Amino acid sequence: MGTLAWVTSTCTARGYEQKLQIRRGNCDPVTVLDFPEPLPAPPCNLIGNTRFGFTSAPVTGAFHRLGVTPDGRRVVFEVTDDFSLLAPDRLVTPNDEGIFVVHADGRGRRRIGPASRDASFSVLRDVTAGGYRAFVYTPLSVRPKGASVVLTDLGPGPGGKEAIQIFTLDIASGKRTQLTHLPFEPDHPVGRVSLQKGTCCPVFLNDGRISFLSFIDIDGLNPERHQVEFVMNPDGSGLERVPPPVAAGGAQVLPIFETTRAGSRRRATVLALPGVPVNAEAGTTISEIFFFDGKALLQLTNFRRTDTTTPNLTPDGKRVIFASSADPLHKNPTGTCQLFSIGTAATGLRQLTRFSSPEHSALGCLQITPPGCRILPYGLEPSTGTLVFYSTCDPFGTNPYGDQLFTISSNGTHLRQLTRARGLFTDAGGSVSAENIGPIGHSPIVGQY
Repeated sequence: MGTLAWVTSTCTARGYEQKLQIRRGNCDPVTVLDFPEPLPAPPCNLIGNTRFGFTSAPVTGAFHRLGVTPDGRRVVFEVTDDFSLLAPDRLVTPNDEGIFVVHADGRGRRRIGPASRDASFSVLRDVTAGGYRAFVYTPLSVRPKGASVVLTDLGPGPGGKEAIQIFTLDIASGKRTQLTHLPFEPDHPVGRVSLQKGTCCPVFLNDGRISFLSFIDIDGLNPERHQVEFVMNPDGSGLERVPPPVAAGGAQVLPIFETTRAGSRRRATVLALPGVPVNAEAGTTISEIFFFDGKALLQLTNFRRTDTTTPNLTPDGKRVIFASSADPLHKNPTGTCQLFSIGTAATGLRQLTRFSSPEHSALGCLQITPPGCRILPYGLEPSTGTLVFYSTCDPFGTNPYGDQLFTISSNGTHLRQLTRARGLFTDAGGSVSAENIGPIGHSPIVGQY
């Protein structure tokens, strides 16, 4: 296994603690940073109820963007409490804020620049759920040769007005380069419970170019002002819009940023189809998995559900692993989120996991609290085909109300739990506490974005 980095957040009556941990191969994890903060009456019940450290950690704490170099030797991470809803400007000292790089063995931590002034998440008040929902976008994306990372930050646009821009940060020198000069664009509502930033989600492709999403009509390339994908060279030149795939039969499709963009023409992606999903209680859009071989677009699934997502192309390029709460093989009667695999010719559908729930999971892979759970595939190891994924499911009876990191072989065997976060629990004194996992960085990542 490659290098994994993750944040463990622990909330107790005594305060709120976050620590960054790194695990390389099968070695024991090492702790790089540990922020114990005695905060008065932290809302542990609220934090634990999300069962999603991926969002609760940045929203309430100090760790934000996180990435691992392709060779697995270094971890780049961001620390700031400027956006914490729990205790802004109280979690870390100014000397601890910034973007840092550290060796995978925990040694040689070095600050390479200030933290971004653009939050790594958007927050929307969800009245029906009685609380906040936070949506974290991309982690720090590292250039294939490991020399720099790409991220969003605030920078001058036309007329000098600050707006979200795309930057690169050189890991060795700390030089930060602004690649775009975009106008201000407000967040856009998408669906019923989420907001998408006007410009977001920059990632390095395997060919070294940079991809990002934006609603802005950049250079007249997006007159309809939909959220579309742009690509450019690592110095900001050669910007162009990526044409959206066109489905056979004239069906209207809208690209969703759940795609295995590897810098080549062969890729798997999620497309939104018109119509009403069969699990409309979970969302309003039908999401299906498609495969693009460079010439033709082939629809791989026809579940007509809203939560068929996160496709990962296997290293041999022959199959796609994805998550869904569908029951096409009559092995998932409760609609629990599962991992599936299908050939790129739309044949050989397999259900890789057998996660169970005592009751029907109404929201499927979007489920926050039991019954049900969620799965987030996080990349395939190129040498072994092992999938690393994050999940709130409980296959071993050790994760009844939390989230963990797991691995599974691409054929569905050798399921392993890598972390032991306690989730939501009541301590000996009767106080409610919570321990969750996320954000996460993994290298090598194959088929992620």
